[in-house]
Amino acid sequence: MEKEQETRRMLLKNFDAILDAMHDDLLISDDRGEVLRVSPSFEDVYGIKKEYAIGRTVYDLEEEGFFKPSIIAKVIESGKKRTMPQLTNRDRKVIVTATPVFDEQGKLQLVVSFSRDITELIDLQDQYSQLENKIEQYTETINKLRQQVSLEEGVISHSRTMAGILETIGRVADFDANILFLGPSGVGKTMLAKTVHQHSKRKAGPFIDINCAAIPENLLESELFGYEKGSFTGAGAKGKVGLIELANGGTLLLDEISELPLSLQAKLLKTIQDKVITRIGGTKEIKVDFRLITASNRKLEEFAEQGMFRKDLYYRLNVIQIQIPPLKERKDDIIPLVEHFIAKSNEKYGLHKTFHPRALEALLNYSWPGNVRELSNIVERTAMTSEGNVIRQDALPLEALRHPSAAPAEIDNLTKAVEDFEGNIIRDAYETYGNSVEVGKALGISQATAYRKITKYVKNE
Repeated sequence: MEKEQETRRMLLKNFDAILDAMHDDLLISDDRGEVLRVSPSFEDVYGIKKEYAIGRTVYDLEEEGFFKPSIIAKVIESGKKRTMPQLTNRDRKVIVTATPVFDEQGKLQLVVSFSRDITELIDLQDQYSQLENKIEQYTETINKLRQQVSLEEGVISHSRTMAGILETIGRVADFDANILFLGPSGVGKTMLAKTVHQHSKRKAGPFIDINCAAIPENLLESELFGYEKGSFTGAGAKGKVGLIELANGGTLLLDEISELPLSLQAKLLKTIQDKVITRIGGTKEIKVDFRLITASNRKLEEFAEQGMFRKDLYYRLNVIQIQIPPLKERKDDIIPLVEHFIAKSNEKYGLHKTFHPRALEALLNYSWPGNVRELSNIVERTAMTSEGNVIRQDALPLEALRHPSAAPAEIDNLTKAVEDFEGNIIRDAYETYGNSVEVGKALGISQATAYRKITKYVKNE
């Protein structure tokens, strides 16, 4: 008993030291809310000097704006322990717990409140939340950039028009909405359809390409929908799976869709709507799941208005329409395509061909009625038939010289394009031969000219 009393005396004697050692801020009030004691750290958080606070009530301090709300006032009112957040006049955020102390008769004597400054913690949480948001934004941006880079790696282009088309493809590839590519023959509709497939959720599935104009009308239905054995004269003994059925789980491209006979358009519409087919000679409906892409070099809307194409089918196909302009309207794509096709020909035939700037100028000014397909054919043909490693203007097929474009490229674009290509030629030659004398011999120019161009394109970079 004596030891216990001695312990109490020691605790009372060292009460202030105990308060000083506490990490939490302490405030003790009586049953009327008058402040009896505060810890030394109280001033740091609440901005109240110890001498000012003691003797005043928590109601006064709340009214003077030192903290809000007063948790002690709420404990006096309820007689129960409370924990709540509090904001101080220094814009500090604290969490406060106040506990009532009763005498032996159950009458409230004191209220003891502990508060801890959590401003830094909340700030850290806010910073973490902002960081998470930024990471999410960066991740989304990186994914878009990766997708865009992946798209651009598969499609050779430099024009703003094609950049916009690739951006649209990047946005819609993952959705199963029907896509209609419109544009003249040879602009790359099939290639872009494959690009959609390769960047969609169905990329692991088949890509089935059907040219509706290339299959005779009397065979088209059996090719598309398949047939059961013995269903018509000449039918195979085992029947045949149709191309639409083969596209199950993947992508179906119907190229030159405008050439699909009206008699088959109704059947195709039912397939699109119901995702089922019925083979010729069969009665069983077969479920199919495919992403539909169509393409046409015709103005399909006009065909529909003229009754040459079903309007209801046109509306089904025309969910997302992508117009691909002819090559003559996107001159910026010509030289990148030439570089791509000559590189393919060099690899295919073991050649080392490059184009002379004058030859490039002729290609830029040609009208390209056959678009990218014609450009590819001319580059490959010229690579095989021209003499020497530098393809000059007179080595180009006559049609590329006789039919210049009515709208030649702007001089700024042309000059830049020719310089870029000439630079590639000089750099490649210098890397191969190592000096201006050999470069001049290889390219058919003087050593002095070769030296100037090497200085311009290689040594000044």
